[in-house]
Amino acid sequence: MDLKRLECFVRVAELGSYTRASIVTSMPQPTLSRQVRQLEVELNRNLFVRNGRGVALTEEGACFLPYARTMLSHHERAMQALRHLNNSPVGNVVIGAPPFVGRILTKRLVTAFRDLYPQATLEIIEGKGWTLHEWLLMGRIDVGVWYNPLRSTQLDIRPLVEKEQFLISPPGKLRLRRNAVPFRELGKYPLILPSQPNTQRVLIETTAAAANVELDIPLRIDGSNFILELVHQGHGHTILPRYIVEESPHAREFGISRIVSPSLTTMLSLVTSSQRPVTKLAQETGKLIRRFLGAGSEFAAR
Repeated sequence: MDLKRLECFVRVAELGSYTRASIVTSMPQPTLSRQVRQLEVELNRNLFVRNGRGVALTEEGACFLPYARTMLSHHERAMQALRHLNNSPVGNVVIGAPPFVGRILTKRLVTAFRDLYPQATLEIIEGKGWTLHEWLLMGRIDVGVWYNPLRSTQLDIRPLVEKEQFLISPPGKLRLRRNAVPFRELGKYPLILPSQPNTQRVLIETTAAAANVELDIPLRIDGSNFILELVHQGHGHTILPRYIVEESPHAREFGISRIVSPSLTTMLSLVTSSQRPVTKLAQETGKLIRRFLGAGSEFAAR
């Protein structure tokens, strides 16, 4: 299958327009359209349908898109592997991380990466743990960093640092900064937690089931910023690592209490695919991630 046709298809799919894809690829629009049409003939499927704003994927096109991305990704990794035999790491590496982890990682990683690998490029994209899992298996990202990844023969998981979870309460509702809340009492507090699927939610509910604690979860909100804003407004409590709360503009106003008997901790891990080769650049980037997020790092101490 012609890689140029695959690349044209992916660019049009991502941008939703032959015109925009033509600008991005620096390819004349008739040539771009012809490449996509030849791919459709080869597959005997229509991949796009025109609409008022450009084009949209057909059902067949949406099905084929992740496979096209994977084929292009494998080709790029193969070329990188060959270039790495005699040179310092070059090419592109894509890291996936949850929003707050990605934000902290970006502050520390980018400068070091650019100093060490001036000929290479770096992408950092945000996603929830379940999404990052899928992206890694699809080949959309090279390295993932997220909490409590599910054990799988398809993944190579390396623990970075364990983070304690705290009960975060609205201003004036619970001022227990020097005290602790037994886990069995969490059922007394209306909680604002992420919707499923979410590794944080799985940890909390699994622990609650084992402790025979019935949780009250009236609000299911995705995004720690949104959750903390609702907590600040008095709509409920939540459970988060302290470092996330410290990023909030209301950090000093919240009640922050340890959870004990049992405590709640999550393990942040570095994850790569065990199903395909990891490029030298991805390996070296993983070492940088361990330096900035692993045991002994400034992040580990927060």
